[in-house]
Amino acid sequence: MPPAPRRRRRRPPAGAPRFDPASFTDGLNPEQRAAVEHRGGPLLVVAGAGSGKTRVLTSRIGHLIATGTVAPDRVLAITFTNKAAREMRDRLAASLGPTAQDLWVSTFHSACVRMLRPFAGHVGLTRHFTILDEEDCRRLLRDIADDLDIDVNAVPVAGARAAISGAKNRLVDPRSFSIGTRDARANAHARMYAAYQERLAGADAVDFDDLLVHVVTLLRDVPEVAAHYRERFEHVLVDEFQDTNRAQAAIVDALVADHRNLCCVGDGDQSIYGFRAADVGNILHFAETYPDATTILLERNYRSTGVILDAANAVIARNEERPDKRLWTDVEGGVPVALRHADDEADEAAWLASEARSLIESGHRPGDLAVLCRAKALARPIEAELVRAGVACRTVGGTPFFERREIRDLLAYLRIAVNRDDELSFRRCVNVPRRAMGDASIKRVREFARRYDLGLAATLERRDEIEDLPVRAAEGLDAFCALLDRVRRAGESAGPAAALQTVVEAGYLDHLLAAAADADERAWREESVGQLLAIASDHGSIEDLLDAASLVMEADDADGDDRSQLLLMTVHASKGLEFPVVFVVGMEEGVFPDRRCLEGAELAEERRLAYVAITRARERLYLSRARRRRMRNQLVMNEPSRFLDEVPPELVRDLDEPEDTAPDGASRFAALRATLGA
Repeated sequence: MPPAPRRRRRRPPAGAPRFDPASFTDGLNPEQRAAVEHRGGPLLVVAGAGSGKTRVLTSRIGHLIATGTVAPDRVLAITFTNKAAREMRDRLAASLGPTAQDLWVSTFHSACVRMLRPFAGHVGLTRHFTILDEEDCRRLLRDIADDLDIDVNAVPVAGARAAISGAKNRLVDPRSFSIGTRDARANAHARMYAAYQERLAGADAVDFDDLLVHVVTLLRDVPEVAAHYRERFEHVLVDEFQDTNRAQAAIVDALVADHRNLCCVGDGDQSIYGFRAADVGNILHFAETYPDATTILLERNYRSTGVILDAANAVIARNEERPDKRLWTDVEGGVPVALRHADDEADEAAWLASEARSLIESGHRPGDLAVLCRAKALARPIEAELVRAGVACRTVGGTPFFERREIRDLLAYLRIAVNRDDELSFRRCVNVPRRAMGDASIKRVREFARRYDLGLAATLERRDEIEDLPVRAAEGLDAFCALLDRVRRAGESAGPAAALQTVVEAGYLDHLLAAAADADERAWREESVGQLLAIASDHGSIEDLLDAASLVMEADDADGDDRSQLLLMTVHASKGLEFPVVFVVGMEEGVFPDRRCLEGAELAEERRLAYVAITRARERLYLSRARRRRMRNQLVMNEPSRFLDEVPPELVRDLDEPEDTAPDGASRFAALRATLGA
């Protein structure tokens, strides 16, 4: 496709603050400067780990505004985590001041919510649609499996959810999915997918993936909406482009179809989300999609020592289809990569805890250290040993704030208050606190709705007609509906904090505290409610609060700026973070790489995962493996990971365990119990 004619530069509005374009290029290396000053048209910045990509993105946005190329409100910048979006906004605010408030800087899903709500009617939703979280999605699928008489032992809900999510991210609708089925399980998934979409539509609800799919539909099938957003966003910038899936790439392509002012930043060597339908081909074949694109390589690393980069380069070089780049740094040499061959997971954990304590005693803060593992379960014995050694630590990806029982209860009240068709929220909170609306009464409500083909909102309006509903249950349902009216009015007049306070004061807090096991739990639960009220006060409407809560992701729990605690996390959760000292544990065949990913594209992604893990380290890198490890309640003998063999031996120092630091029996027993979840 030939490039579109260059548009006349938009002049900044009268009275707008003026910025010096040079301030956004000072201190940049030649490649970074070229990316920042690129005049227009498609641009791909292949940014290696630690090469300053966030600075390039924010500097490019500032430079576009400072030169008068584009007005701030005509810029859309997209990244993949809320944490990365906050960092980008903070940097832009520091350089642009109040002008930065006019920019759209958000995650893909947050941007899609914002784009979808004003035009929701075009895809069969109201602007008050509910966004289901993962637990709600699985609960809905369990209901559907029951309705369709599908055995969840033979067709697990988790597998069905993954299949449906993957289909949506590839833009495969239920009908096309059904046509492509090849076996009984796939056929069951297809039936569940079709019923799932019908139930979502009936509840005026979407899941995370639907946010993308519906925006693709708007941009492809509704010309006036497509024209609106193409005119609105004159420059589109996408971070972590290697992690985009087909739906996200389609959104980007549609937004820039007229002006083609697209800047994508990413690194094919760091594409690690294939299990979430990320398509590394989007970045590897960018030049085929945009033949007139300019490509700039950022290979200078500002994070790690030369030893760490040489190790990373050696591992990733084994992948065949990858960008032609090699990271380098001015920081030559460095501490050799430390390699530990442990006897078992208990030995590995005891050694790591001892080494961590020594590093902290020698001047490191606990948060300077991170432990990365391929699977979350590998962190259990290590966490137990760290606690025993007195090392402050935290495992990323525990029970996040918005998944706590009381938080989910309170948010369910808000959801059903603004969307009376939200059956899942209704079932969660209608009997909390108790209103004599047990399972039997809820079943009668659902049967009435099915008999008359009514949505939940219409059913609640006609609740007086429900037969055989006990008097106390009918009174409880009346009280519940009256409370929802008060909650909605409070939200409309005084905001979401007032709406929540209405629920809390209507008996919820008393119920919550009465159910607590002891004083400590009561204090903890009450503090959670207080935290939610504080969060709610920062949002202007119930919908804003619910959107923010729905769009929180696991990666946001991994705060690399907190130095008070050592972090244990999966390699996936470590993406975008860096630490002075990194331990990568479980470096064994069948563990890392995972036994299910030992060939083809899956092995290539495992190697990219190892590359990401290695490049999180700034100064020191430890790699460890256990000769035997208990896996699925069996003791398994494991060979060293092939990735260990790929690190040049001259970069590695083998660690011999001194006899006097061998783990004692109590230590080994505690770590093994932690492994088994005992």
